[in-house]
Amino acid sequence: MLTADEQDLLDAWIVASDENRQLWMELNNPDIQQQNVHAMARFDETAALERFLSNKPAKSNVHRMRLLHTWKWAAAVFVLALGVSTYFLLTHRAQNVDRFSRKYARQDIPPGKNGAILTLADGTQLVLDSLAEGKIATQNGTQISLNNNELKYDATAATDGAAHNTITTPKGRQYHLILPDGTEVWLNAASSIQYPVAFMGPERRVKITGEIYFEVANKSWQPFVVEADQMKLEVLGTSFNVNTYNNEKTIRTTLLTGAVKVSPQAGNMPATKPRVLVPGQTAVLSKPDAPERTTLTIMETPDLSKIIAWKNGLFNFDDQDLYSVMRQMERWYNIEVQYVGKPDNVIFQGKMHRNTNLSDVLKVLETMDVKFELKGNILYVR
Repeated sequence: MLTADEQDLLDAWIVASDENRQLWMELNNPDIQQQNVHAMARFDETAALERFLSNKPAKSNVHRMRLLHTWKWAAAVFVLALGVSTYFLLTHRAQNVDRFSRKYARQDIPPGKNGAILTLADGTQLVLDSLAEGKIATQNGTQISLNNNELKYDATAATDGAAHNTITTPKGRQYHLILPDGTEVWLNAASSIQYPVAFMGPERRVKITGEIYFEVANKSWQPFVVEADQMKLEVLGTSFNVNTYNNEKTIRTTLLTGAVKVSPQAGNMPATKPRVLVPGQTAVLSKPDAPERTTLTIMETPDLSKIIAWKNGLFNFDDQDLYSVMRQMERWYNIEVQYVGKPDNVIFQGKMHRNTNLSDVLKVLETMDVKFELKGNILYVR
């Protein structure tokens, strides 16, 4: 069993380079460990020496015996080293698994799932992940139904677009719905969107919080307007992601296809002109305490898949700091994160599926020399 100092040295070596981390993963691969064990069982040092000597004539029988003795000694060292290393890897891996099992087994937290709350125009709330499929409501002639756990609107018989619905995802939930105009919307955890049950005016206007990905139905005669905290977006037919969480320092809109005009909300930044995004760009609106210091900047975003990883069922931790990663954990696993002391702001790399228990994510994050302790619904970061 490793001492605390030995464990710290090993952890430091693992995170020192990508090559070290890759080698460690390979050495902890049970298939490779099994191959090493089989190799030890099959190794015949005498037969190997005989094959070696058959191609190199010895000067004398005494010399041959000395070679044989030396070879056997070296082979024994090799087998011993291989055995010790394999034993170390197997026991270390078992100890790690056992350590994590003891640490989280009784208090593990499952991943988030699909689900949301629909608030109708009259204030009635429906928990969508508990309803049977089929028609669930009618609002001003618009039929609302559930199909494969997706919310859909049929506004062909709508009489009025004044009624508004709101979809809200609590922490630990995400949801996909199709608006009355055919626009598809994906909500990340702790997000919401308010919209009319029928888009009957000169524009299609919605209000959002949290993080939402849009694929807007193309209707050039009826612009699509998104109102977020301190920001307004105007689009025709396009796909884009908006991150407007209250506990993030900026509001970010990333354009994947089409075009989006980004405008700070009226009265907040009167001197800032609207900016038009092209695909691959992100509009970043800062959120300082004083509105007059708010800034709007445009930055290039070469890896668009990173922005919408959440929509595709992934965590993408590339170049994200500890606090950003922990905010994701809070939202997806519905936990509270508290920091003990002031942990170093580690920069992470890598991707993981979001359909995994919290303990599996923490195992990976702890390889970056960050320590966690889960007590009930509170995750302590040391």
